[in-house]
Amino acid sequence: MCPWSEIIKHVKHDPELCDIYVATEEYSGRCDVHGRFLFKFSRRNNVERPVVSAYLVENGFLRVEWPRRYKFAVCLTHDVDFIYPPMGHIVDASKKTLRNWDISEFSRRLLCRLIRKFNPYLNFKNIMTLEEEYGACSSFFFKASHKEYGQRYDVEKIREELLDIIERGWEVGLHAGYYSYNDPQRLKEEKERLEKVVGRKILGVRVHYLRFKVPDTWRILAEVGFKYDTTFGYADMPGFRNGMCHPFKPCTIDGEMIDIWEIPLTIMDTTLYGYLHIKPREAFEKMKLLAKQVEKYNGVLTILWHNNTFDELRMREWSQLYRALLSYLKSRKAWMTCAMDIYEYWSSIYG
Repeated sequence: MCPWSEIIKHVKHDPELCDIYVATEEYSGRCDVHGRFLFKFSRRNNVERPVVSAYLVENGFLRVEWPRRYKFAVCLTHDVDFIYPPMGHIVDASKKTLRNWDISEFSRRLLCRLIRKFNPYLNFKNIMTLEEEYGACSSFFFKASHKEYGQRYDVEKIREELLDIIERGWEVGLHAGYYSYNDPQRLKEEKERLEKVVGRKILGVRVHYLRFKVPDTWRILAEVGFKYDTTFGYADMPGFRNGMCHPFKPCTIDGEMIDIWEIPLTIMDTTLYGYLHIKPREAFEKMKLLAKQVEKYNGVLTILWHNNTFDELRMREWSQLYRALLSYLKSRKAWMTCAMDIYEYWSSIYG
């Protein structure tokens, strides 16, 4: 197979596709209050088709074969923003238990921050068991920052849970802090702290709140020692931010290739219910359309489902939607696995 530097030369011959691939419009500096370039700022009207990947595949420049003849790959991921329900979540859940006259569950919810076994967000075993039913595994991205926007937790206090995730064959990656995406020293400290907890190198990262600045964040992540990132997706719209549904090495507008693999983010749960405000049924149809695009081009569909979305009391329909999605993707003969597996396979072929 050709190295990625050779494959991407074909895109550089088409100025319009090259602009999409390198995210030229994001150099304008326009961003929201969290420092993110959103879909609503983009000049592109439709990001539901991976136009750059389509060009590479349709012209024979990129020929993809996944292990065991899978048609396409699905990168399953979970950002762990909370390990203790915030007070607002507790109040919301408690109201639901009272409406159902479930006094036992009401008591558990009130005590969930004090008694570990009542905590609905320490649900990693349940998530892994669910995925195991469908022959899948996933990546869990944990915070390791000392300073954080919103809820922060001490990753050292859940060391047993992290080691259990790794022992079962799932992946632990870094959920880089809100204030770290443009700070190499903070990122390095977070990476080393998480590595100390799990006793192994951490190669993958996703930044909290999807904070990202093109191309600076890629440079910083590569400098700190990450081998892959999976932050690059719109917070406010599912789809293909730079027209790619395959892992890629980023390029700057000056043609520099940055030595890190990006596994682009396609779908995030909070995008669906928090930004688009759509119902699970409509979300499912939208996800199936994106999956069919990825399947057509033998690409990677990257899904982010937060661990707190699996709270059956607060988010039952969205938790059930994840199960339905796994069932659908299995029926499409997708390789459903963690980001590390995809990185290792892809980089072994394309350098």
